[in-house]
Amino acid sequence: MSGRRTVLVGGLLFVGLMMTVCADSARAEPKRWQQAKRVMPWDLRALAKTPPIHETTERPANGMRSFFYEGADYKGKPTWVFAYYAAPGGKAPAGGWPAVVCAHGGGGSAFPAWVRSWNKKGYAAISMDLEGHLPGGNHFGVQGNHPLNQGHKNAGPKRISWFGDIALPDAEQWFYHAVADVIRANSLLRSFPEINKNKIGLTGISWGGTTVSTVAGIDSRFIFVIPVYGGGYIHKHDMTPDQYREYLRKWDPSAHLPYAKMPILWVSGFNEPVFPLNLFSKSAETAGSTSFLCIRPFLPHGHGFGWEEVWEIGGFANGIVIGKAPMPRVGRPQVDRRDGLVHAKFTGELKSAVVGFTTAGKWQNKTLNSIPCRIVKSELIANKPLPKGTTAYMINARAAGVWNDGCIDSLLVELQP
Repeated sequence: MSGRRTVLVGGLLFVGLMMTVCADSARAEPKRWQQAKRVMPWDLRALAKTPPIHETTERPANGMRSFFYEGADYKGKPTWVFAYYAAPGGKAPAGGWPAVVCAHGGGGSAFPAWVRSWNKKGYAAISMDLEGHLPGGNHFGVQGNHPLNQGHKNAGPKRISWFGDIALPDAEQWFYHAVADVIRANSLLRSFPEINKNKIGLTGISWGGTTVSTVAGIDSRFIFVIPVYGGGYIHKHDMTPDQYREYLRKWDPSAHLPYAKMPILWVSGFNEPVFPLNLFSKSAETAGSTSFLCIRPFLPHGHGFGWEEVWEIGGFANGIVIGKAPMPRVGRPQVDRRDGLVHAKFTGELKSAVVGFTTAGKWQNKTLNSIPCRIVKSELIANKPLPKGTTAYMINARAAGVWNDGCIDSLLVELQP
């Protein structure tokens, strides 16, 4: 691997919307996760409207426009969402700049450096605070070393651990507002004359990755979505059984991803400590659209790494928005009955691949061993069978051509006794 570093409502554009036996180990894949019938608590008609902007001198950043835009109502009045926005310098291309909405993770805020990183790629971008705070500290382009986690008078709710506010009314829960704020950011960008409203993408890091995974199945106006680290099937919670059932229907991305229409790039690391790879891969498999995976051998969990270290993110966006070479993709691997070997179809150019596998039990930062693959036309074939006792496997490949050394990965296939 290289060390380089998305419900049709009225006239809106929303859309409402292994092989079973491992040859020598006699282990079968578990039954697929049963999807909960989703509940839609958001007022999508309201979120599709251009939100009012309130200019501010709070927390200026060089070369950035900073302002509040109105989010969903909270306790009877609109929330104000702080945001940084900038477009690249120079003349906009025909039709306007492509753009990206950037959703931070836990402990994060609006980050000027994230906006600048997309500006350098030729995209306008908006980075907003999703927890009712003003930017603080001095990281990622935030200036002035202001206090961290400082609220403001028109703030919405902040996140409380792993859905710790589940007992509150829907419109008072953090995740309700995080999703709404992301959708309103899209509606805002679409109103800017310099933006190509048909070329707006979305990315999120950690909790932002979970947020955008839900948004992917709600707001089909996004042309691509890139969750980094965070996804669905949240397994950590402190809820009653009834609360958990409601959570699965309303908030967890697994209820919304089947309705996604845009291509999605899932980015993480093999030993991701917060959102385990097996659940991350299950999220990618649940999406109703085409999923691509880029799983780095080592990607630290934190802001900055999700836009500085993973060059494949920009390449994926360019392949969709600008029409450059599309990212290669490896299909779901399976063991072929005829030869007992792992096979996987792929598109694009690859120069090498291995089957990464583990014989460990409970999934927790598993180490993957590997079996080299040979490339036969558009198919990858393992050089030897999986060993007895294999519990999970996937394809880890390196791209060729203009995608040289890009990390290209398949879904993770888990096996059961």
